[in-house]
Amino acid sequence: MNVVLSIEAIRPPLAGIGRYAWELATRLPTQPGIGSVRYLSDGFWRELPCIEQAQKKPPTISARSVQPAKPGYKERLRQQLGRVEAFSRLYGKILPVLAGHQLNRVANGLFHSPNYFVPESRLPSLVTIHDLSVYRYPEWHPKGRVVRMRTAIPEAITRASLVITDSLATRLEVLQEFGLKEQQVQAVPLGVDEVFHPYTAAEAAPILKEFGLQPDGYSFFVSTIEPRKNLTHLLAAYRGLPQPLRERWPLVLVGGEGWQSEAIHDDIEKAGREGWLKYLGFVDQQLLPILYAGCRLFTYPSWYEGFGLPIAEAMASGVPVLTSNCSSMPEVAGGAAMLVDPADVDSIRNGLRQALEDEDWRATAKARGLQRAAELTWEACVRNTVAAYHLVQSR
Repeated sequence: MNVVLSIEAIRPPLAGIGRYAWELATRLPTQPGIGSVRYLSDGFWRELPCIEQAQKKPPTISARSVQPAKPGYKERLRQQLGRVEAFSRLYGKILPVLAGHQLNRVANGLFHSPNYFVPESRLPSLVTIHDLSVYRYPEWHPKGRVVRMRTAIPEAITRASLVITDSLATRLEVLQEFGLKEQQVQAVPLGVDEVFHPYTAAEAAPILKEFGLQPDGYSFFVSTIEPRKNLTHLLAAYRGLPQPLRERWPLVLVGGEGWQSEAIHDDIEKAGREGWLKYLGFVDQQLLPILYAGCRLFTYPSWYEGFGLPIAEAMASGVPVLTSNCSSMPEVAGGAAMLVDPADVDSIRNGLRQALEDEDWRATAKARGLQRAAELTWEACVRNTVAAYHLVQSR
């Protein structure tokens, strides 16, 4: 089987769809039944880029690595252009033509887009739809992105022989939104990188010290700072905890600036001045395993997720998790997390307090989390994706 994989999303720093695409790109060539893999990006054939952070290296510390990281010039330019509606429309028109032209020159293969987009071509195609947030919550996105995605997603679904989703929850949304048949959509859960595992206090302490932290001495949140992650309610709930708890276990945030995050950053700065929150910005990805494993509690009361990979990463790191009782998050947590109502600040606050103080619950959550995370591997994700390829070829 000859596979063409779209790799536009593979850009440092690897996260979300970029991580998913990278795992497919690097693991597919070794899978049984895969004859060749070619990579397509922005309508042109590409070599797989060298992503330094993707190499399996032990976490290291340096003066540079503990400073908040910033996206490079090209990434910042791409982000800014993506928010311009005229550019989004032009990009959406040109890219399918270029990509379709390349694919029509491929014989005896199939095309997989990990990032919502499928050009018109003669090749059988698969598309991964990670979530439908541009339909459910368009206010969370730049207008240009909503316009582009609401055009690209229906086109991709129409052209694809099979739709893949990251979760059963997203699969149900896709079935309902587009009126598809059961056999047209298949859920393939994502995986957890092997670097996320428990670290001893002795292993974690030297790195945490550089951030002014200590093992078991803080709650943790990691993701892009944007409205979808519900940081406004998380901060309000944390502010409502008894002062001794906030002093003993301050909230540590890691993540770059996202869309419509100005008010959230104002609240973050206020909490920092109050002394119970520390914002680290976007840190070196190699340090995330230590930051996960060193925390007392991982907090993730997001409004909506197509999967919620940080939940799985935290469980694999051996720490208790608090997350939302909606969307795909209970499915990913698999009974191991403290589930709260993201719309209810009291629910979040009460959950935080129990998750920080209840040692019996914490011990159970750690054990169940490790078991659940062990079921979510990238190898299984890629293997099940290849099975979907065979299904398409057999039709």
